[in-house]
Amino acid sequence: MELRGAPLFLCDDAAARLAAESLGFPVHGTIGVLIRSIRRGMRSREQVLDILRRLPHDSTLHVSRELLATVITRIEQESK
Repeated sequence: MELRGAPLFLCDDAAARLAAESLGFPVHGTIGVLIRSIRRGMRSREQVLDILRRLPHDSTLHVSRELLATVITRIEQESK
């Protein structure tokens, strides 16, 4: 896999993310990576929506239901 652009710090641990941000690193979590994958043409909207809908059941990642619903709604609206 070829790495392009600025390095990213991918992390869903809140304390680690805050520490990285305080050091000036761009920080992205799971949802940010999934949205980026749509924008870069690596995944379709449908694929990402499927992943997001399965997150509460298939992952130990904690994402509030409200945030997840908001993200899903925005992705659905963008595809119309």
